[in-house]
Amino acid sequence: MLFRRKRIDLAELPLEEVRFSTEDLFVLLNGFDGCAVVVNPFKIRLDLVERKKPERNEWRRAVVERYSSSGWVDAEANPNPELARALAALGQMGVSIADSITPQDRTMGVTMGAAGACGVVQAPGGGWYLRPFPGDRSQWPAKFRELFVPRRYPFLPASAPGHVAFPKEEGEGGTFGTALVKGDEATLRALAARKGVDPEPMIRLSTYMRKRYKGFRVRVTDMTEVEPSYELGWRWPGGGRGKMRQCGIIAVSDAGALVGDCNCWHEGVTLDMQDPDGDWAKKTSFATIDFYPSGDLFSALLDIPDYPSS
Repeated sequence: MLFRRKRIDLAELPLEEVRFSTEDLFVLLNGFDGCAVVVNPFKIRLDLVERKKPERNEWRRAVVERYSSSGWVDAEANPNPELARALAALGQMGVSIADSITPQDRTMGVTMGAAGACGVVQAPGGGWYLRPFPGDRSQWPAKFRELFVPRRYPFLPASAPGHVAFPKEEGEGGTFGTALVKGDEATLRALAARKGVDPEPMIRLSTYMRKRYKGFRVRVTDMTEVEPSYELGWRWPGGGRGKMRQCGIIAVSDAGALVGDCNCWHEGVTLDMQDPDGDWAKKTSFATIDFYPSGDLFSALLDIPDYPSS
């Protein structure tokens, strides 16, 4: 006789243990999640969504069938108050941290803002778990570290603070990155001299970049000043307008440093996310390096630099 797997009563589970599919969260969020971990063009067929509108039909019916009897949603797929608070935080246009620069590889992230904060993590075997943050914002750093655990995301204190940035439009951003990786001390000194900063931190950092170092990559995005588009019937940040700021970050953990490949809106650049000229990325791109003596990864990642004035 074959043993049947016991059916789980979702009503008995805490929210953190309720599993949602990508399609479920697309319906419940009415579009993208704020950190673009679950819903992004690599995780869901947006051409199918635009053509067949499954979020209004079969996907919505599936959400009702799975979650209404346990009280997580009603007969119209509207979430109950607890789930609604988590979804509002996860889907808001706020500041987000995702565990990969490339959208297709993201397995975890968190979005924070006026609506609170909520993380999302990939569930074993498929699907996603929500990780709501406490209402008390003083507890957010500790909650963040429950997701981005120090064992996998180490970050030691830097010996001294420091910041330098190079607009790529001038060609220095690429030169800076290449010099770091190759340990080109002469070039690093020349770039530091032009910026009027001490070259020694960059030179020391290059010794880590040239060898196997403890580090990781994340994407940090600030969309608090972005109005998303709803022209397709659901929230699409990429079609909206606003002052977006984002950084693809390499953390050089042993040095307490973050090396950023950033894009930040600045005066003279279009507010349209769908840049009609096709050169928004080029005009807003710059490279950064920052050192953090605090060793506080959470606050360091939230320290998104502005576009450099020179």
